Amino acid sequence: MWRPFSVRHGLFRRVLFLLIFLIILASCASADFLIDNDVKLTSTTNANHPSWSPDGTRIVYAANQAIWVMNSDGSGQKKLYDGMSWEGDPEFNEDGTKVYFATESKKAYSARYISIHVMDSDGSNSYKLTESSDSRAPSISPDGSRLVYTSRASGNYDMWVMDTDGTDRSRLTDAPGDESSPSWDPDGTSIVYSSMGDIFSVNVNGKGPLRLTDDPNNNIEPSYSPDGTMIAYASDIGGDYDLWIMDPTGNAHVQLTTDRYVQRAPAWSPDGKKIAYVSDRDGEYNIWVMDIRVEEIGFGIAEDIMEVQESEQSNSYAVKLKDYAASEPKKFIGIILLLSFGSVVFIVGSFMRKIS
Repeated sequence: MWRPFSVRHGLFRRVLFLLIFLIILASCASADFLIDNDVKLTSTTNANHPSWSPDGTRIVYAANQAIWVMNSDGSGQKKLYDGMSWEGDPEFNEDGTKVYFATESKKAYSARYISIHVMDSDGSNSYKLTESSDSRAPSISPDGSRLVYTSRASGNYDMWVMDTDGTDRSRLTDAPGDESSPSWDPDGTSIVYSSMGDIFSVNVNGKGPLRLTDDPNNNIEPSYSPDGTMIAYASDIGGDYDLWIMDPTGNAHVQLTTDRYVQRAPAWSPDGKKIAYVSDRDGEYNIWVMDIRVEEIGFGIAEDIMEVQESEQSNSYAVKLKDYAASEPKKFIGIILLLSFGSVVFIVGSFMRKIS
């Protein structure tokens, strides 16, 4: 019995839509179209906050409540500073001669607090820049003249700026929630940061802030690319934190990682071709580095991918399918190819029956 063409045409459209959905899902699951040479650099515990030297040859990071440095290939790991208390948030200055970081401090007969320190890049000559109230997350301006950081000097964590010697301090933002993870744009005119689960941008003259993300997920730890065209960040849109890239306006987003582990704290290499980050993929939080095919990042498909992923959150079958794609990518791609072949056979067979 021959079916009317409109019925067959509707079936064809449904099959085609399913194939497109599966192909997009497979691309998101593997992220192979954007990432090359994803390598673990450290084998420690509680590693966090990688920061590249300006020449791209070294990475400073925090691990086990101390500040460490290593070559960009993971060799030559060396402890720079360990004050026998918490230390974190390290960052090289503009010429790689100094490292700014946060550490727990204590005055006599007073409570402990977190302060910002600076030391030479070999770990010598460390001294304190802030006093009295919690201050952390230092980020150096591209010209090396100013430092943005977060401080509880006015109650909750707000954004502050000061000269790199600790003088001329002023508050940049005043929001009801805590703010964190500031990052300068390459021309030194604006700063991106996270607050209350979203990412914002503020001009250094205080104009703004401008909200770049606005969704129910936690979007954190933004980092400007060296050319200022992209912002890497972490988001828990899929459950665990993954790495994403958006344009500086926040209007386009592309997902980099999609697995069942945590990826956070992205940091661009000076040439803009690598991202250092933190992951618990091997069971402990360590520093990893991925090569990015920057020329293949197309923001045109981003909104379609976002819509697919948002619909997955309300569809348990799609979530299970995505988990299977992430855990068994080769088998999943094989299923897609088999479905594609079957669809072609079905369409050709229908056409042959019609003309016979």
